[in-house]
Amino acid sequence: MPQKSNIPIRKRAVVGVILRHNKFLTIRRSQLVVAPGKVCFPGGGIEHGESEPQALVREIQEELGVTATAGVRLFETVTAWGTSVAWWHAHLEQDAQLVLHAAEVAETHWLTPQVLLRDPDLLSSNRDFLVAWGQSTFAIPGIAVPPDWNEISG
Repeated sequence: MPQKSNIPIRKRAVVGVILRHNKFLTIRRSQLVVAPGKVCFPGGGIEHGESEPQALVREIQEELGVTATAGVRLFETVTAWGTSVAWWHAHLEQDAQLVLHAAEVAETHWLTPQVLLRDPDLLSSNRDFLVAWGQSTFAIPGIAVPPDWNEISG
C-alpha cells in the first residue's frame, strides 16, 4: 500500500526486510555514504531497467556479500527529498555468511523491533516504516507486532 505524497519522485530505491528468530537484519552505514553512521535496513537505489526484486537482490549482494531471495512487497514510502522507497520482505539462507562491503556498511546487527525502534541512530524513513507496521498498515510475514508496541512507538 503506497503512502500518499505530493513530493515529486526524483529517484527510486528498494529496502530489504530480513528476519531471523523475530529479529531484523540491520546495517550501520559507513562514514563514506549518505547518512553516515545511521542504522537502517539494507538496500539502495534502483538502476535504470531494473525491477524492484532485481535491485533488492543486487543491493543485498553489494552491501552484505550474500544472495537474497525477494519475497513480497510490503510497503511504499516517499522521502522528503523525493525518493520512492519500495519495502520488500527478503530471505537469506540460514547459513549465509555476511561479507560486508566496508565502503557502504560499517557493521550489521540482528535487532528486535523494540530495540530497533528505540535506536537513536535509526534512519527516519526506517522509523516511519516500523511505525506504519505497528499500526497494522501492512503485515510482515513471519513476525507479529509486539503487544507492547503502542507504548514503545508512542
